[in-house]
Amino acid sequence: MPKELKRLMADELRQELDRSPNLLVIGLLPMDSAGTFELRNRLRERGAKLRVVHNRTSRHALDEARRPLGEFFKGSIALTLVPGEEPDMGSVAKALVETAKQKKIEIRGGFVEGQVLDKGGVELLARTPDKKTLRGMLCGALLGPARGIAVSLSAVGGGLARCLKARIEKMPAEAGPGTEVNNPT
Repeated sequence: MPKELKRLMADELRQELDRSPNLLVIGLLPMDSAGTFELRNRLRERGAKLRVVHNRTSRHALDEARRPLGEFFKGSIALTLVPGEEPDMGSVAKALVETAKQKKIEIRGGFVEGQVLDKGGVELLARTPDKKTLRGMLCGALLGPARGIAVSLSAVGGGLARCLKARIEKMPAEAGPGTEVNNPT
């Protein structure tokens, strides 16, 4: 391939890397066109893009973008680029792990939120709930004790109110001031 074409390809990949702070590296196994089409659609639904790259050219682009992923570049590879401010990397990783279980791809690693992940890290990311769910779980954990205290305090006041109400209901209806009530308590 001519040098100028390789440079243009590396520049285009570098621009995509600037728009996609997170990426996952997969090794491509022999797959028919229907399998490739299905994988691309699954990733597109999650906001990701599959890009088959030339190893040496992509290594240069990744090095310039300060993403040290050269160790994963052996054989035929593809990058799963996930653009956006808050991408759902968990669902993208889950789609890749499911495809890897079908022996269509091999997960190599990735670069997520400034961290280099190996295969185990990507599989852990696939099992982790998404950010919205984690935020909800955290809010529930923080609000749980406060809710318990509020319920306990309202129970004390509610118990007192029920006792007073029962006492009032036991008193004779026509008892006025100065009326003697024979109520043993």
